[in-house]
Formats: sequence, C-alpha cells, structure tokens
Amino acid sequence: MSSSNSASQPDTLVLIDGHALAYRSYFALPPLSNSRGESTHAIVGFLRQALRLARQKGNQLVVVFDPPVKTFRHEQYEDYKSGRAETPSDLPPQINRIRQLVDALGWPRLEVGGYEADDVIGTLTQRGRAEGMQVRILTSDRDAYQLLADDVRVIKNDNSLFGPQDVLDKYGVTVDQWVDFRALTGDASDNIPGAKGIGPKTATKILQEYGTLDAALAAAKAGELKPVGTQKKLVESEEAVLFSRELSQMVCDLELDCELRAGRGVGDPARLNELLEELELDSLRTDIGRLLAGEMERAPAPAAEVQVARFTAPQSGTWQAPQREAVWGYRLSREDDLTAELRGAAWLDGDTARAVPELEAAPNLFELETAQAPKKRGKAKEPQPLADLDVLTGAIQGHELDAAGAKALAAWLAVRGKEVAPGDDPLLMAYLLDPANTAMPTVAQRYLNTEWPDDAGMRAGITARLLEVLPEQLDEPRRKLYGEVEKPLSGVLARMEARGVRLDSEYLTGLSLAIAERIQRLEGQIHELAGREFSIRSRDQLEAVLYDELGLASGKKTKLTGKRSTAVSALEPLRDEHPIIPLLLEYRELEKLRGTYLDPLPRLVNPTTGRLHTTFAQTAVATGRLSSLNPNLQNIPIRSEEGRQIRKGFVADDGYCLVAADYSQLELRLMAHIAGDAPMQQAFRDGADIHRRTAAQVLGLDEATVDANQRRAAKTVNFGVLYGMSAHRLSNELGIPYAEAAGFIENYFGIYPGIQEYIDGTLEFGRQHGYVETLYGRRRYVPELTARNRNLREAGERLAYNMPIQGTAADIMKMAMVALEPRLDALGARMLLQVHDELLIESPQEKAEEVAALTREVMENVVTLEVPLATEVGISDNWYETK
Repeated sequence: MSSSNSASQPDTLVLIDGHALAYRSYFALPPLSNSRGESTHAIVGFLRQALRLARQKGNQLVVVFDPPVKTFRHEQYEDYKSGRAETPSDLPPQINRIRQLVDALGWPRLEVGGYEADDVIGTLTQRGRAEGMQVRILTSDRDAYQLLADDVRVIKNDNSLFGPQDVLDKYGVTVDQWVDFRALTGDASDNIPGAKGIGPKTATKILQEYGTLDAALAAAKAGELKPVGTQKKLVESEEAVLFSRELSQMVCDLELDCELRAGRGVGDPARLNELLEELELDSLRTDIGRLLAGEMERAPAPAAEVQVARFTAPQSGTWQAPQREAVWGYRLSREDDLTAELRGAAWLDGDTARAVPELEAAPNLFELETAQAPKKRGKAKEPQPLADLDVLTGAIQGHELDAAGAKALAAWLAVRGKEVAPGDDPLLMAYLLDPANTAMPTVAQRYLNTEWPDDAGMRAGITARLLEVLPEQLDEPRRKLYGEVEKPLSGVLARMEARGVRLDSEYLTGLSLAIAERIQRLEGQIHELAGREFSIRSRDQLEAVLYDELGLASGKKTKLTGKRSTAVSALEPLRDEHPIIPLLLEYRELEKLRGTYLDPLPRLVNPTTGRLHTTFAQTAVATGRLSSLNPNLQNIPIRSEEGRQIRKGFVADDGYCLVAADYSQLELRLMAHIAGDAPMQQAFRDGADIHRRTAAQVLGLDEATVDANQRRAAKTVNFGVLYGMSAHRLSNELGIPYAEAAGFIENYFGIYPGIQEYIDGTLEFGRQHGYVETLYGRRRYVPELTARNRNLREAGERLAYNMPIQGTAADIMKMAMVALEPRLDALGARMLLQVHDELLIESPQEKAEEVAALTREVMENVVTLEVPLATEVGISDNWYETK
C-alpha cells in the first residue's frame, strides 16, 4: 500500500532555506541551460535535494525565502549583509523559477515582509517542536545553530546532521551560548561587527569562563576579566557587541499561515508540467512523478524494518538450528509493512549472525533465496523472498517478538493468518526514558555508543543488548507505564493495524467530484467579484486584488514594510467586509479537503484486504499521544460540515456496525483534577455546562442569561489557557477590544485560582528538575525553561504546563485501550481506530448496544479522579452518523 505525502501524517518538519539551497546548488553543479539559454543548474540542484527529502516518509517540507524587500535588520543597520559577494546575474531568475516550481508542487512557501527567512525558520521550528515533530533545517546560515536541540538538527552540505553536541565539539560553546558567541566574533558574511580583536578562540574562552556575554561584560567593566588586553577590547566594543547580539537573535514568534502535519498540498499539476517543459527538465520528471504518485521512500533504516524474537530454536523443518535460546532479526522490504515481502532473517550464534535458511555459516549473511535459486558463490544477488514462510512463522508462533517496532511484523504476519504478539521493545523503554528517543539509530548511539547497522542479525544483537541495559534505567512509575500500558498497547495496535477499516471509495470519489465542481463555481464567483481573472493561489496577485483593487483595509500589515497578509488569520476578520472573503475561505478549505483526503484515501485501500490500514506511531509524540500515518487519520477536519462528511466514507462490514466513543472534555477535566481547583471540580461534579458556568462566573451573570457569544468566549479561554493564550490572541479570535479580552482572562484566573497556581508550580518544578511529568510518571524534558533566549524560554513554558495535562490524557486513553481490547474480543467486536480522545469500534450488529455500554463503562472507570470522566457513545453504519 503506497501512500501519498498529502495523506500521511508527517512527523518530521523539514525547513528549507530557499536562497541558501539555490545558492549552494548554483556553485555545486556545472552551468546548465535550456535551448533558449535560460540557466537551470541552480534549479536542478535545488529540486534534486528537495525531492530527496520530500520522498522520505514522514517528512513535511516547507520552503522559506527572504523577501525581496529590506528587513527590519536593514532598517536597524544600513550595512547589514553589505559585505557579501555580488550575486551572479543568472541566479535571481532561477530563484524565481524555483518559487514557481515549489508552488506548483504544492509545498508550502513562506516569505514574510520585513523579516528574514531565518526568522520564519525560527518560528516554524518552535511550532513544530510544540506539536511533537522532529525538525530538520537545510541552511548554510550558522544563525540556525541557536535553534538546535535534541529534536532539531541542521542538514549539512554532505546531508549529515549537525546538532547541539556538534556545536560544543566544534566551537566549545553550548547552543544557549551561540548568539553570544556570534556577538563576540561577528560575522563577515553578514557584516556583523562583533568585538574588534576578539576571535573565536578568545570568545570561546570568555564564554566558558563567564557563561554569558552579560556576565563577561560586567567582569570586564569591573576590571576583573583577564587578560587585560582582552578586557580592554571587550569594554571598547561593548556597543558593537550588544548590537551584534541583537542582529543575530532570531525572531521566533511571527504569525504565519502554515499548517503543520498536513503534508504536501494540492499543487498545480498543469502548471508544473508547463514549467518542466519550459525549463526542459526531463531528467527530473521521473523523480517528480514518483513523488506525485505517492511512492515515498522510507527514511534510512526505520525501526519497523527489523524485528527480534527470543525463543528456543526447533530441530525440525527445512533448516536446523541448535537447541538454545536464539536472538532473531527479521527485515521487511522497503514497502508498506502490510504488503511487503519478508526479505531478511538472521539469528545470532554467539557473535556470529547466520542466515535463515542457513545456506552458509558465515557472519553477516542475510540474503535469503528461494529453493529454486540456491546461493552461488561470487557476486551477491538481490535478496529474494523467504522460501518457506510457514517454517519461519511456525517457529515463532506461541512466542512474543522482542523488538523495536515489533508490532509492524506482528501486523504483517496477522494479515497472512499468523498471530504473534509483540513483546519487549527497547525503543518503547527508551521513549519512556526520554520522548526525544523516537528511532533506533538514536537509541543505539545514545545508550550503547554504537551505530545502527543495516543487517538483520547485527540489529538483533544490538536490540538484545539494549533489552539488558535499558530496563534498569526505568524508575518505578515508568517501569509500570511500560509493563502495564506501552508494552500491551503495542499488541493492541498491531491488531488494529492488521484489521484496518472499510472505506466506501465510491462515496468518497463522488464527494470529491462534487467538491471539484463547487471549487470551479467558487473560482468563477471570486473572479466575478474581483472584476477580473487572476491566480487565486498566488499570494501576490490575491494581495493586489484584495487591498489595492477592492480597497479592503488589512489589519494584518507586517512590521516596517506594510506588506499585507493573505493568510486565513488575516482574512477571517474581513469576512463581513466584502462577499469575496467568505468565498476565498471556502475555496481554500475545499481545496485542502480534496487534495489531502478525498482523492488520496481511496487509492490507499489495500487490494489484498479491501480495507484502509493506517500505522499507529507509538514513539512519535513527546506528550505520549499516538499519531497515525500512511495515511494520517488524526487530522480529518471535524469543524466544518464538509470535513465531517468525509467520515461518511468510513463504513462497517456487512453484518456489523460502527461504535464511536469519545471522551468529553477530557483535558479540561484533567486540568480541574491536576490543578486541584475546587470551583472547576465542582462544576464537573454538578454536570454543568463548563463553558456556560465559566462565562457566568467571569461576567457575573446568571447561567441562564449567558448568550452564545459569551459562552464562546469562555470556551475559547477554557481550551486556550493551557496553550498560553494571550489577551491579544483572544481579542483577535473573538473580535473584541484588547482591554475586554485582558479583563476576561484576569477574571478567569480569579475564579479558578488553582489553575494559575498549577501553572506557576509546574514551571518551578520544571526549572528545578529539567522535566515535567504526567500523573503516571511519563516525563518530558524541557531545557528551554532556563534558556536566556526569551522566545525559546516562553515556548518551553507553554510546553511545560501543557504536557502534564495532554500527556495524562494520552496515558488514560492508552489504559482504556489495553483494558478494553480483550473484552471487545470476547463479544466479537474489534477496535479499529484511535483518534485524539475517540475510539472507533466495529461490532456485530446484534451486540452493538452491549459493546457501546461496555466501552463507556471501561473508558469512564479506567482511572479514578476528583472529577468524573464522561464518554459520548454513538452507533451507526458509518463514522459520521455515530455522532
């Protein structure tokens, strides 16, 4: 089952500095041009690298360019970047072509007037981290080093990754000291002055001794910094150094219209084909075709490729193995786990890895061949599918797989009628030790200081060693989480992946056609209201139509340049200003639904099972939540009616119906419990409408008199407070004066004082210990809490007080799934999907009411809190109508 980029849930955010990659590509390739003499070598190099990254499963690309106008740094410092070499005359036209190709490919492209690409990258990096994504930055600018963290790396020219330890090893300073280091040394490429006479070695020595630039300056002015020559240079350069620090500091809180975890957008295939023909880039058509067709490459050596089992090998079958406990490794081919061929299997004999079947007793031999194609010495052949699957699976039936990602093999075997339960998993253990441990190469390097090899047997050996060293590092709460939640959950998820869910592909295709017609009508209506035809997808053309030709007043001007935003957040406040605005918003939403869900989903139905099989990622999200990919079913929109209609395409088998069970306001109930806030706890015990009661108490009204707008304001604050909602944002979202929004939030904390105490206490705990944790001991490390960079620190604060709530919600959902699975199985029902706080179950029709009652009972009683848990349950033959 192949998957399109738009239909999978990306877990790695790849941020490409467009100018940097174009510039690098220009000088990396020999001059190329089309028959009309138009230079193309920068374009070719850019696309080759970008396509390589886009094809890796789990990656979401965002391409960021510097704006064509001066930024606020140019306004502050006239000579900013004036020392750079003159740009080759044929590079800017190629960069413009790259912009066009990026748009046609459907990759998000961002340029923010008044700000550099660095600032956009900094903002997106913090947003990606907040959503639990790994971040990879392709740039030549060392300013990006200030963003580095365990989950943030820079992609170097040789495609290696550069992280915090590399900064320390190469420069002798930490990531937190990087901006101070740059302030001291300056940067000739950006014409940043720095401290005159102080080079990198001296700057490193200063920061190693004093920690920060401010402390070093204070020591220098007090006459305490040695040697005296360095002291004098620093004092004389104080103004230049502080100014250099200001120039070097990234802005990380821009308002951007860019949806993360959305994958590749719709794009414009016709325009893409036109550009490829104009530029005569036939050599890239194959790679682009593969991307558009959804034939995504796996990132190198994903955990799901190799599984391990421990058992006593049999003395029967077509191959022999000694009667001893063996460690086995299996490798699936680089395709979807459910339809792959099993390409490799090996077992460890001491330190020697031997193939299965054992055709040669040689180390590191993992190429399996069919009985009809015996191995010949000489040049290695392509690995062949395993000859005797029954022998292999028969040997491991009745045993648990010990593996990183063992549930993938369990799902693979289940589709083929073989039932094998996942067992101990070192990746799950490592993930509980630190949620930054999301892949086996990282775990092997971190805990064993070894590389994660390609061959199955050696991976089996490393896995076995990890299973020896990791358990003892788990404290009691996390040992319990592992043994009672994560390990049994991997078996539940394996069965869910193998079951899949039935799609009504005909319905989804029909809905796509209907939406395509609606999009076409909207396009005509938009052009009619604009008074002319224009490209609706073009930001610049849309800006000209809205603000210059129609004269709409933009409340979203960017600083200094006055360039006006066409983002959804900028258009929403203008909804009532002109009839073109609601049409544009609807146009964008429908394009996204069609390109992300309606068109890809039917193509992802497995031809063998006739069902859609998603993959549940158990170690991808820092809060402990599950995510799904290939395809991502967690982000199907439910706020709009059109988005909800997609759920009608998820249907039950004949003789079955669907049961959907959704926790009601789970995070708010947990906030009341964890914060110990008595008024909020009482509201839930009373069964009150929490938003109506909040509005009444904040505004001093009787609950019966609260109107819809007042309830909406309370709901926005109730759900927004744990995500750091500011008065400014509340003012924008509700369209109310800032003072009114600020007063609402102030009164909110007045009536629920426990929530402010919880936030303050959590931040203090996090600063002291370096981590925060859930009710059940799941940890998330937040080093940003002590960062000197204000933007990083505030982002870390929001992560810190959100995680115990969101992480506890994830723990409770997982506990409910583990408790529910065997009881559903006894009734002939099967759990299919988990989406946020919701479970989707397929039940025999005659037992649907019993299954619904059981599900509610288990979900509401799996833990005991100071407030009751509530579950909404519905039954229908399709997912939409269960609500």
